[in-house]
Amino acid sequence: MADEADQRSVLVEIPEPQAKITGCLRRSYMEILCSRPGVKHTRSRRRRTPERPLTCQTSVSKHLHDSLLLAEQSVEMMSGSLTSDLPLLLQDLQQKKSSVYRAIPYSRLGSNRDAHCYRKAQPHLRAFKRSCEDGGRLLWRRGEWEKLLEFVQAACRLSGELPEWETSGHNMLRERCYNTLAAFCTATLQKHRPTAHRARGLLRRFRAAPGSRCTIGPCLEELEKILQEHQSQESQIM
Repeated sequence: MADEADQRSVLVEIPEPQAKITGCLRRSYMEILCSRPGVKHTRSRRRRTPERPLTCQTSVSKHLHDSLLLAEQSVEMMSGSLTSDLPLLLQDLQQKKSSVYRAIPYSRLGSNRDAHCYRKAQPHLRAFKRSCEDGGRLLWRRGEWEKLLEFVQAACRLSGELPEWETSGHNMLRERCYNTLAAFCTATLQKHRPTAHRARGLLRRFRAAPGSRCTIGPCLEELEKILQEHQSQESQIM
């Protein structure tokens, strides 16, 4: 009985309640785990790729447009300076004609006027025809009528010096050069009357031209009329 009384008299010490900590957030299990020594946080972070600006293509297109515009303006400026320099235009034609002959392979055993040689020279023939068109157009816009007639006469001479190919269809580019020059000449003669010497030179060139008569014909008629006018004036003076 005494033992039971002793056991009842023993007081169990209850720890005092601890004060509640305020202002502290509860940590998650992952944070507690990571705070333990020897444990590393293994959660992967996805790298965010920077988004391309939507205006990228727009800026590139605008830059390309501006570059092409500047190039076109520079070509126009250069073309404007060429209109007053007739020797430079004729020199360009001479160089294009020389490029045609340089492109023809002369080391072959066969003919150097066949289809194979024509294909080699065709790009340079096209460049020559383009120079005839551009030169005449530049002088026409500038209103340099006498220079335009001189350009036409020299271009006809250089066109006649181009190679004559075995296939008739391959000579079409040369005929187109004559047709273009005849068109420029006819339009110029309606605005400007050349001297008799110039008219005779143009008439001689176009009579020997292999171009289409339906295109060169009006030019020949106009030149013959001009020569008749000069003859009538000379007869009146005498």
